[in-house]
Amino acid sequence: MGGRREHLAALASASLAPLLWAIAFLPLMVSGIAHIPEVLTDPAIMSALLFSLEQALLASIIAIGIGIPLGYVNATFDYPGRRLVEVITLAPFTMPTVSVALAFLLIVRSGLLPPGLLAISLANAYFNFGFCASLVSSSLLSVGKRLEEAAEVMGGSRWMVWRRVVIPLAIRGVSYGFALTFTLSFTSFAVPLLLGGPGSRTLEVEIYSLYKVFLDEGRASAAAILQLLVTMALTFLLTARGVKTRSLEVRRRKSAGPSVALLPYALALLSSYPMAYLVFRSLYNPFTGEFNPWVYLRLLSPSYDPALGVSPLRPLLNSVYYAVMTSLIVLTLSSILLLSRRAVRLASSLSILPLGTSSITLALGLLLLSYRVGISGWVAIILSHFLIAFPFSLKVLESGVSGLSPHLMDAAETLGLSRLDTIFRVVLPAAMPAVLSSAFYALAISLSETSASTLLSTPETMTLTVAALRYSGARRFQLASAASVIVMGLTWLFLWVKGRIESGLRWMRE
Repeated sequence: MGGRREHLAALASASLAPLLWAIAFLPLMVSGIAHIPEVLTDPAIMSALLFSLEQALLASIIAIGIGIPLGYVNATFDYPGRRLVEVITLAPFTMPTVSVALAFLLIVRSGLLPPGLLAISLANAYFNFGFCASLVSSSLLSVGKRLEEAAEVMGGSRWMVWRRVVIPLAIRGVSYGFALTFTLSFTSFAVPLLLGGPGSRTLEVEIYSLYKVFLDEGRASAAAILQLLVTMALTFLLTARGVKTRSLEVRRRKSAGPSVALLPYALALLSSYPMAYLVFRSLYNPFTGEFNPWVYLRLLSPSYDPALGVSPLRPLLNSVYYAVMTSLIVLTLSSILLLSRRAVRLASSLSILPLGTSSITLALGLLLLSYRVGISGWVAIILSHFLIAFPFSLKVLESGVSGLSPHLMDAAETLGLSRLDTIFRVVLPAAMPAVLSSAFYALAISLSETSASTLLSTPETMTLTVAALRYSGARRFQLASAASVIVMGLTWLFLWVKGRIESGLRWMRE
């Protein structure tokens, strides 16, 4: 009987995220269905849709164009500083989008980059190229070099080997990287909001403006439905099963000197520049040019700030609270899911629904729902962060647990442990690296989330990323930079803590 209850609890947990998604999406359907013909004939909305597709396509081409050679070098050669280069080039993907957007806004304001399409596409490509390189590298590491060597022996030129051998071998990573970059760029909010203008509005920004500025709930809901259809199609492309490459050997890196790594070194420096520039601008007063690190103390002040409508300390405390709550909810539900393999498969299949929904669309649905049933603002924000983080954290935890022997759980149950005790006392400790990674993804996604928090927050419930946007709008760029740096610092602090805990638990895997 107990096993049946645990199985039902797991199935209920698997259905929770898609059920919340459906409940949040219902108000959009009610408000927006009647306005879809009007939206489809609206020149401004269609222009925003086309611009969204255009900048997402350009960002994806740039990101994957950089990611392929970088991933190939990292997978093929063991050069001095390779691991440091991989960390630095992947660091932008862990940055909050508002930090990336603000860093590029400061670069645009310095005259180094023109605003508009190019700036938006480069910012989105910068955010994603390191992860694209990681996907390409992972694809190539599972395939040996014999095919490349055979092609070279048969007289193939370097370009022919790349075109006919290397890229087909890495096609899974290339396709996933391209689709992921396209999806994230298409639904980007902070980047086009700060770097765009009247002629550079994306559909995400248009939905926000329709609701917040023009107070047009019907057209905003209809535009959100239109965006949902596009993002769901992109998500199906992203999660579609690609072509698998097979090999009888693992790719072994060849030792190489620094000359082979000129491209990775250059990309590592370029990756560091926006982050370093953001830190630099947070320390110097933009009007006087004086060194002023005390700006960080102002963000810890409990005094009222008119630009925010609340004390600067409140967004920092809110961000940490939302991140911790999101992580606890995600880990608890994911752990209950592990009680049933069928529940895990069901949750993985249904997670495509919240995964394929943009943050603004999800937030708009939750906002309309909160008005109708009286949900508190902080509850709506945590729900949005949970729905955004859950698919990613579940995938990480599932992949870690799937590597454990199925006999481990059977042996624990044979010794008298219930299935619930087995999960919490045997399976999760054995898969602790995956548990920590799952928690880190939930924390990082919640900390860096900007779109949903901007639409849902009030002065009392705003997060640090929303505060950075508010300071940018008030042209207080030093405070905006400092707020973004704090968000980056918190994200990397959680990553460092995760690494230290993993190092301390290394004995469990020896």
